[in-house]
Amino acid sequence: MMRKQTPLLERVREDLLQIVETTMEKDGVSQSELARRIGAQRPNINKIMTKANPVRVDYLLKMIEGLGLDLDIKVRRPK
Repeated sequence: MMRKQTPLLERVREDLLQIVETTMEKDGVSQSELARRIGAQRPNINKIMTKANPVRVDYLLKMIEGLGLDLDIKVRRPK
């Protein structure tokens, strides 16, 4: 049974995917190259990038590491 996704989790996913997309474009990294770096298949990366498949946060973190990035997390109360 799938658990209901929280708005926070969805926002985190969207933000992380945006970071991946922006970095790939800025650094000229293709989907094939990112797939090679993280040991994935390019069609799987394409499905994530086109939002055809939902993606787990841990997989997005793997993609971020594959792009040579690190992550700092800041937790705060909503405004």
